[in-house]
Amino acid sequence: MNTLINNSNRLTLILAVVLLMTIGYLAANYIADERIKTVKEHTSELIHEQEALLATIAETTARNGADDIIDQTIIDCPIDERVRFDELLSRLNTGLSVTELQELDRLFGRCGNFYAVRKSVMVSRLEREVGLYRLFVEQLAKLSGADAVTAFPVSEWERLVVLERKQSQLFSQLVLDQDKIIATLLAGKSATSQEILTILQEVQSTQQTLIVTNAQAAEVRTLLVTK
Repeated sequence: MNTLINNSNRLTLILAVVLLMTIGYLAANYIADERIKTVKEHTSELIHEQEALLATIAETTARNGADDIIDQTIIDCPIDERVRFDELLSRLNTGLSVTELQELDRLFGRCGNFYAVRKSVMVSRLEREVGLYRLFVEQLAKLSGADAVTAFPVSEWERLVVLERKQSQLFSQLVLDQDKIIATLLAGKSATSQEILTILQEVQSTQQTLIVTNAQAAEVRTLLVTK
């Protein structure tokens, strides 16, 4: 009789232990699921916030602008020098005196590459933020067990970066060509010399490529910021 009681008590104890283990397992799974759910929700919020940031940066970059931080870092030449530089540059094709060419050459070193440099820095900013966007999307894909990368326009943003980077390089090339024209004129060559005509052909080719690239970037950007 005692043996039956002992066996019954042992069985009850085993069942209680199994029940507690089951409850603990279910509770642990529930907690884990809730944590994963929370992380997924937080990651989704980060993705949407990043998309909003990317849209702002893309539009600013498109108009050759800059955010507050870059505006404080990349400083233009003084306003009087900027006005004078733009005036001389606009008359470069109509002919400048040697004194004016020397003045333009001096101002070029202070004002000439400002917009090209600012554009380059903004494109780098866009590229970094798109990289972060991809990391968020890939993290969500790992948590959800699905290929979330295809559910978000990661490749389109990366395509925009490529096009903006190309525009930046073309802008820089135009600056170099302007510098070459000034240096060639200062060397005594006329505005109709073969050396100048060759540079102008390069400028025209660069400008045409820039127009095409700008149109391609505008198309991609419009699709992204209106989603």
